[in-house]
Amino acid sequence: MNVTSGLAFSPFAKVPVYSATKAFFRSFTLSLRHILKAKNIEVIEIIPPALNTDLGGVGLHDIHPSVADFIVSIFEQLKNGKNELTFGTSETRVNASVPELKASFEALHS
Repeated sequence: MNVTSGLAFSPFAKVPVYSATKAFFRSFTLSLRHILKAKNIEVIEIIPPALNTDLGGVGLHDIHPSVADFIVSIFEQLKNGKNELTFGTSETRVNASVPELKASFEALHS
C-alpha cells in the first residue's frame, strides 16, 4: 500500500515538493502494480483528498471531510477489491480528463 494524494493529479503551488513527491508515488505505484501483476501481488494506492486535520496549520482544513468518513470509505473499497482507494475530490481527480485537471489546478490557485 502506498499513500498518494489528490495533489498527485493536480498540484498545489504552495506545496510543490509535497505535490511532486505524491506524483512520484503515483507513478511508482502504477509501475509497481504492472510489474507485480504477473506474480499475483496486489499493489494498493490510497488517494486521500484534503481532510479535516491540522496538516499545514490549525484550522486550515476545517471545511474538509472528516478523517472518520474517509476511513469508513477506504475500508469499504478494500472489501470491494479496489486497488485505487479514493474519496471525495480525490475520486474526481483520478477520473478527470486533462481539461478537468487543468481547471482543478486553476481553481486551487485562484
